[in-house]
Formats: sequence, structure tokens, C-alpha cells
Amino acid sequence: MEFIIFIILGVLIAYILFRPVSKKELKRYNDKDNWSNMGF
Repeated sequence: MEFIIFIILGVLIAYILFRPVSKKELKRYNDKDNWSNMGF
């Protein structure tokens, strides 16, 4: 049971880390004045 939970957590973490980035996120990341749009 614990093994299945660890596998699911690993897949979720890998998806979050290696998912394709959207154009909106790239634009926000490349903006020089990015303190104003950090998403808070």
C-alpha cells in the first residue's frame, strides 16, 4: 500500500517538474519587471 502511494507521489512530482511550460508562463518569466506579476 505504501509503495503505491510513493509511486503516485513520484509521478505527480515528476509531472510538476517536467511539464511543458505555457507561453503565458514563459512571457511572465522573461519579463524584466516580474515582481509585479508573481501571482500573489
